[in-house]
Amino acid sequence: MERKKVIRHNYYTLIIASLTVSMLSIVLAFSLKRITEFCEHPIFEFTETHQNILFIFLPTVGITAIYFLRKYVFFNKKNKGITEIYKTLDQRKDHLPFFKIPSHYLNGFLTVIFGGSTGVEVSTVVATAAVGNQIYEQNFSARIYKRELICAGVAAGIAILFDSPLTGWLFAMEVIARRTSKPLFVSCTAAVLLAWPFIYFFDNKPLIPFAVDHWNWTAIPFFLLLSLLSGALAVYFTLLVTRMKSFFGNISNNFLRVNLGAIAVGIMIFFFPLIYGDSYHGFKSVLEKSMNAQALSILLLLLLSLLKP
Repeated sequence: MERKKVIRHNYYTLIIASLTVSMLSIVLAFSLKRITEFCEHPIFEFTETHQNILFIFLPTVGITAIYFLRKYVFFNKKNKGITEIYKTLDQRKDHLPFFKIPSHYLNGFLTVIFGGSTGVEVSTVVATAAVGNQIYEQNFSARIYKRELICAGVAAGIAILFDSPLTGWLFAMEVIARRTSKPLFVSCTAAVLLAWPFIYFFDNKPLIPFAVDHWNWTAIPFFLLLSLLSGALAVYFTLLVTRMKSFFGNISNNFLRVNLGAIAVGIMIFFFPLIYGDSYHGFKSVLEKSMNAQALSILLLLLLSLLKP
């Protein structure tokens, strides 16, 4: 009987801690998303209207700002993306320090508003995971629930970012947790349940500007084809990223390396402005124009996806 009470108490504290992590992650993800959009659009529209040659140099402004922030504000400590989360989960003594929250927040913001290609997804994932890790270190729940609280933060952050609680839940369980358990189910579910009403009342604008009102079974072969093409694109993208990392890794000067990459991105943006800011703005524009014309340019969408840095 005492054991059941302890287990029940641990679940209660886990739920409360997960809700706390979720609330903080919601604020973080929502503010990053909205502030980035608010600053990105005016910069893009001004540059496109008045001086589009600046597209070549804008990404280097963002990446240079990040370089000096990391060097002088964050004491030259590196950010390695989702790898940091896997490391802290696999080696329980390692933790995501607090500076990961402002560091990744600023990285995502500065990159996207100046047209860069990192996007806010990785920044949101690592920053919200760090929120979960910080709450874990406050001993609000049992010491075995580190993975659960980190995943709760990621689930809420991704749910807000994509306006989809299910997306956040699946991403946290499949990509971050990489396992299933009852505590994980409880923590991630509690996190997205709190994010759900927030999305409904404050952030319920759909990405795709049309509603699905019926289903045709004849569409199944096209979905299968889409799955194959998406898988091939994912493999291509992975190979491209690893090759580019290897190429730029051979440049010893950090400042030169990051700015060469930024200028390369800027040149692509100059010729294809739709990919500015990881193509969030461009993707919506293409969809809206295509739907209004009652004709979807598959070639244009494919080109956009292939050119997305």
